[in-house]
Amino acid sequence: MTISGFNNRPATASPAKSPTVNKPANLANNSGQGKESPVLDIISKRFNWGAFFLSWIWGLGNRSYITLLIFPVSLLGLIPFAGFFVTLGLCIWFGIKGNTWAWQNKQWKSIEHFHEVQKKWAIGGIIVTIIFSIVIPAVVLCMVLPVLFTDTTAMENSTRIKMAANEVQQAVLMNEVL
Repeated sequence: MTISGFNNRPATASPAKSPTVNKPANLANNSGQGKESPVLDIISKRFNWGAFFLSWIWGLGNRSYITLLIFPVSLLGLIPFAGFFVTLGLCIWFGIKGNTWAWQNKQWKSIEHFHEVQKKWAIGGIIVTIIFSIVIPAVVLCMVLPVLFTDTTAMENSTRIKMAANEVQQAVLMNEVL
């Protein structure tokens, strides 16, 4: 039976070859066999926070060199707003595809080992992000606050006094020469 042009019968043909395997069967460990090797849903469906937060550093550690795209894309940061959103989108893409890339590009002892290592990457990424979220504003504040709270009138007055004293000395020297 067809409703609005869609066939409601179950498909009998085998689906197209997909790099994702849906059943958690006891497959042999096929990690590190390249981008054509199948990946279990338990791996591919999870978001990789290490890839999101640490992008290229995570990519180097997991042999997922596509994350190096962050460098040319970060040049778009010179364009207001667009650079931020494109870079954020790229990091989200890294997070979505990170587990698949890491599984396919590096040999792992087991799924549990894979998840343990990726959890460490996630914790490290969160820690680095928190540290930078505190350190960078603190450095900026340390540079800006002294300028904001410095009384420049006293400095200007002392500079004017020094300049006036120099002019008097020069005038005295000119009178002695004449």
